[in-house]
Formats: sequence, C-alpha cells, structure tokens
Amino acid sequence: MPLSLQRGARRLARLLVTVFLPITLLLAQPGGAGSAPTVKVMTRNMDAGTDLNYVLAATDDASLAQGLSDTYVEVKNSGIPVRAARLANEIAAQMPDLIGLQEVTLWRTGPLSLQPTGVSDVLYDQLDLLMTELASRKLHYSIVVTQSLVDIEVPVALQNLNLRFTDRDVILARNDLMQSDLDLSNIQAQRFDTLLELPLFGGLTLLRGFESVDVKARGKTFRFFNTHLETTDPRLPQTVRLQLAQARELLNAARGRVPVVLLGDFNANAEPGPEHTGAVELILAGGYLDAWHALNPHDPGFTWPLFGEDQLQGKPVQPNERIDLIFARGLTPLSIQRLSYGLFSGPPASDHAGVVATLQIDR
Repeated sequence: MPLSLQRGARRLARLLVTVFLPITLLLAQPGGAGSAPTVKVMTRNMDAGTDLNYVLAATDDASLAQGLSDTYVEVKNSGIPVRAARLANEIAAQMPDLIGLQEVTLWRTGPLSLQPTGVSDVLYDQLDLLMTELASRKLHYSIVVTQSLVDIEVPVALQNLNLRFTDRDVILARNDLMQSDLDLSNIQAQRFDTLLELPLFGGLTLLRGFESVDVKARGKTFRFFNTHLETTDPRLPQTVRLQLAQARELLNAARGRVPVVLLGDFNANAEPGPEHTGAVELILAGGYLDAWHALNPHDPGFTWPLFGEDQLQGKPVQPNERIDLIFARGLTPLSIQRLSYGLFSGPPASDHAGVVATLQIDR
C-alpha cells in the first residue's frame, strides 16, 4: 500500500476510535444509553430536637410546666444548626436526585401569653438552615413540596415565653439536571384521615400525611412518596391500629401501574423487636420490595436511635430498630447504605440514620 494510503488509513482508524469509543463506554456504563435509567433517593428524619417525652410524662399542672421548660432547654441544646450542616455534608457526598425529609421542624417564640398569639420569632427553622447550608456548598436543590402538620403554641411560664412548634415533611430535588434526566409533575400533599387524638392542651390532633411527585427520568416515569407514619407507644395501645390504618391509606394512594418509591420514617420496625407492628408486612404484601433487606438480607440495618433524647439525654443508647425505610415497586434496588450510623465525632445529623439507595427503573 502506498505510504499516503497507509497514513490515510491510520488517520481514519484514529477517527473511528475517537468517535465510537466514547459511545461504547457510555453503553457499557450503568444508566448509560441503552440501559434502564437509575435514580438515587434518600430518606432523612431531621430530628426535632426532642421526643416530647418531658411533656408526655406530666401528671399535673406543675409537672407540665416543668416539662415544657425542660423541652425548650433540650431543643436549644440539641445542636440543630450544627446538625443541619452535617446533613448538608452527607447530601454533598451522596448527591441524591430526590430527598424525603421528616421532622423538618420550625420552632418559634414570643412574649408569654396564656392564649396562642401566633408568635413568629424564629428560634430554629430546620428547612431554612438546611437550604442555606446546601447553597453554601453550591449544591443545587429545590423544595418540591412542604407539608405543614402539627402547629401548636404553648406558654412556657418558667422561661417567660410562648413556644410554637410546627412539624413539616418536605421533598427536595436536584435542579441542576437536564429536564430529560429529571422532570417533576403532579405534586401532591395529603393528610391521613386516621389520626391520633391526645388530651394535651385541651385536645391535640397529631397530623400525619404523605407527599408525592411524579418523576420522569430519561423517558421512564415513577411516583415518589415521602411519609411519616404515627409512632407507637405502649401507653397508647390504639397507636398500632392507627399506624396500620395510615399504611393502608398510603398504599391506596399509591395504587396503579406506574412504578413507585415509598420512603420515610415509618415508625414500624422492619426487623423483629420493638415497634414491629406489621405495617412493613402490609406494604410488602402490596407488591413492594424492602430495598435494605433485598440487598442486605442478613444485616438488620438498625437506624434508630443513634443517641438519647429527653429523659435519656446524655445516656448511651444502642440502635435497635430499622424504621427509616425505602420500598420499591417496579424498580430494582442496586445499592443502599446508612448515613451517620456509627459516627461518633460530633453530633450525628439526627437521632435517625439516613438511608440512601440507587434504584433502577424497570418499566
């Protein structure tokens, strides 16, 4: 072959390698062209800073007044701003596409009054703190939906102020992806019909619910749910029945042929032991996979409690429940891990371990 033709052939070969090798590598990678798309999701209970057990343990007006004061002090000492920064670090390390948050509390104060006055001086806004920390790291997340739940204001006479507690659940999503990679629609927020009623403060309804959004990722659609089911308490035996009813409401809302991710703080232990209520079995019977168990069948994967609160504050505790869960229907779990678990250098982001999973959208 003449020298000029040999040179031309070599140039053509280099050109073909330059053009087709990146395409070949892309096709070989998970989530690349020609393979099923994947999505990375996280669930995280942010921890209100108290479990309110000082208040729940009150037996008369004097002990209630002391319990409210102790709760206020506990919240102020719970490291909420530091924990928001730690959670932002975990998000930076994982970069989930979608995040379901529970106990995203807003604490406000104002002048002491025996009647609620709508006090508005912000003590801690966990959502604002987290979004500020994410922005400071140049992480691009947007609030998809915020659902306000319990909102109660009480006088804390021993601290000479009124304290207002607002519980919220939130979904966040990355906003730095192309619309073809992550497109959101049909945003919903709904409260459960079955709710716990407590005699505190003249009658208190503990509002719970779920939020959902339809997600289209590289041509495939699934529905993403975030929830926080009612906690159970042996002092209140009706709480198990209420939690199971809420789980049924969630399953009814998720009916249909579209693939579904259900995640959140279910307050139902997926392992034998305390708070094993049967709610997990109910969800599994609905055709869902427990992502943690699917990938770690011999590891209980406990997520709570990572440290003590209220009367247990400062005492060592051993995690013994897996209640922060990710369920999938029509998606295959590829990887999953806990966050903050076993972390002892400074306060963890929450008394719950976070859980993050990568799921393949199968249909």
